[in-house]
Amino acid sequence: MHYRLVFLALLVFGSFSCARQATSLSTSGAAEQSSGYSSAGQTGLDQHLNREEKNVAGNENILIGPSNRVAYEAEPYSKWFHPAYQRYTPNAKIMEELQPLLENVSIKAYAGSWCMDSQRDLPRFYKVIDQAHFPHSRFNVYNLREDKTSPSGEEKSANITAVPTFILYRDGKEVGRIVESAYPTIEMNMLTILKGTPAK
Repeated sequence: MHYRLVFLALLVFGSFSCARQATSLSTSGAAEQSSGYSSAGQTGLDQHLNREEKNVAGNENILIGPSNRVAYEAEPYSKWFHPAYQRYTPNAKIMEELQPLLENVSIKAYAGSWCMDSQRDLPRFYKVIDQAHFPHSRFNVYNLREDKTSPSGEEKSANITAVPTFILYRDGKEVGRIVESAYPTIEMNMLTILKGTPAK
């Protein structure tokens, strides 16, 4: 009798858990369809990825720590991500020159989902790397609180003082960064940084 009760309890718990997971997956799937982006290939469950916590005022959630594209495809972040992504058109000539320079390059971005500069430039940055066919596996985004901190302190070793900050690395070594505002454009900044450091 005792074993039968334990089995029933596990069965009920398992069904609730699956229902919750199915809801989450269907929501992200709907977001992917609306944007044309697919998260296929993003496998595994990481409890530290796409986390949220309340902002300082306590009136809305913000992303905190490592995040990927899936987070921005879901509300409330999609409300600013999608329009900024769709509106931005990278310069074709610059993109043609930039694309071959991205070999052996990886990028870290430090952003704030609460920050207007991040809401403007992070979608634009995604548009640039998408058009350059840059692998998302080499683009890591860390979201910070309003005081520019995160739970595990990724920002400290990178000396982050403002968001957004995009750091470009070639063969693991930093070659330059774009801080807070990309003037005149993101792709022009990236090109200038990567042309200024010789490729191996």
